[in-house]
Amino acid sequence: MIEWLHMKKSVIAIIAAAATAALSIPFLSGCSASVGYILKTDENGDGYYSVSVDGNKLAMGGELAIPSEYNGLPVKEIEESAFSNTGVTKITVPASITKIGSAAFAYNRDLKEVVFESGIALGSIAWGLFGNCPNLESVTIPDSVTTIDGLAFYGCSGLKEINFSRGLQHINVGAFGDCAALAEVEFPQNLISIGAMAFSNCTALKSVILPDSLHPVTSPVVDEDGNEVKDENGNVQTETTPAVGPIAFFGCTSLELAVLGGGITSVEAGTFGNCVSLKDIYLPRALTQIGGMYSSGNTYYGHAFYNVAGLTVHYAGTEEEWGAVNIDDSYYTYGDGRSDNSAIIDAEKIFSDVYKA
Repeated sequence: MIEWLHMKKSVIAIIAAAATAALSIPFLSGCSASVGYILKTDENGDGYYSVSVDGNKLAMGGELAIPSEYNGLPVKEIEESAFSNTGVTKITVPASITKIGSAAFAYNRDLKEVVFESGIALGSIAWGLFGNCPNLESVTIPDSVTTIDGLAFYGCSGLKEINFSRGLQHINVGAFGDCAALAEVEFPQNLISIGAMAFSNCTALKSVILPDSLHPVTSPVVDEDGNEVKDENGNVQTETTPAVGPIAFFGCTSLELAVLGGGITSVEAGTFGNCVSLKDIYLPRALTQIGGMYSSGNTYYGHAFYNVAGLTVHYAGTEEEWGAVNIDDSYYTYGDGRSDNSAIIDAEKIFSDVYKA
């Protein structure tokens, strides 16, 4: 639990930095704007262009089609915060783009449509890329994308449909937090991890069916320079990231069904906290622990099943195996509230049941 407290502090710092970057608009005189081009050189010495706004961002509106070529050279990158805080309504990203900076399209309140051209080789959806674009309703993630970084769609309150790439492996912290209109999500079968707060407060989400591909990942601890950290005996220190991070679906108040894939070994603190409509959960035989509460300042995130009632547990193992699962049975009171895992402890249990759609 301590490592997650440290992680949460880091996340808060990153969120603050991303928000600052997205909101930092330099003063530009005049009332016009266009696509601006920055000449760069790759590792082979070949030239290419990166793009951003040239002029006053507030003057840019309508449909934005980023060109694939300029002055005979390819356009490969979009700068950090490049087209944030504009009035664009549609963005077309060409197949030539291989990198997009964080918050590049954030805080575009009029943005309704995003098109990634076929054949694009983009590897990730950057931090905060479409954060706080409340009128964005639907997005199809390119097949080349393996990672959706933190806060990528955070606060996209009008987002109703997200079509994930078939090769997607990681959905990172807060990526779809506060996407209040998102009622249905189909997760790809290659997905490895879902980060903390990834779908928190998606209040329209009705069911979550997580694939068997999700599993915890153990990796070396590295310092700020990227070097592996070793203990006093010279052994490389490691840390394990759970398949589904804490608070991942916290506050999904319409959620009625949750199915956890066979590779998931833990349900972390607050994962299904405040999911007041949750009635059925299918848990895998691999499950070893269900976490308790943690807090930050005056904010409490509760136990894994905080504020859930009337739950039925469908467990893929035996009653004896269920008895070996480590469930945090502690409780905490704060004001008039109480956080505990009574919902899972007292739930009706159905053993050796396999979910079928």
